[in-house]
Amino acid sequence: MTVQDQRAPKHRHGWLLSSEMWSIILALGTSVFAVLFFKFLPNYSPEYNSLRGLPGWFALGYITVQLWMLLDSALRVRATSIVDAVLAIAPVVTGIVCFVLWMVGYLHLSLFQLNTLAMLTVTGFVEFVSTLWVRNVVLQRGIVMQTGPTS
Repeated sequence: MTVQDQRAPKHRHGWLLSSEMWSIILALGTSVFAVLFFKFLPNYSPEYNSLRGLPGWFALGYITVQLWMLLDSALRVRATSIVDAVLAIAPVVTGIVCFVLWMVGYLHLSLFQLNTLAMLTVTGFVEFVSTLWVRNVVLQRGIVMQTGPTS
């Protein structure tokens, strides 16, 4: 078996994206959606009490899909991209920035939106730590820099 045979099989269709790319798209899309939600719907509070649990369900779905994609990329025998690990922190940074903007009075958030902001930040943090832990501890695919030949 050659080295090329041991590589992960390519998708049958060239238009399919890898799980790492879907993870990046989901993290950035969630961050953009959160900013738009907080900016253009100030002091939003749902009319029906049954909708108050949606941030928790969305957070649970988000972390489930992200962990599924992380495990999918971890099981592949190929080099993984560092971009996914770096961009996994995007929801956390978005949450912190929105919190600071709320503290200084630029964003006007309701209690429902503050709950959503907390869910975004905590779920993003769990995703980021899980990504780093799986990549660097479990798979031992950290970044290694060599300056010269080793003896």
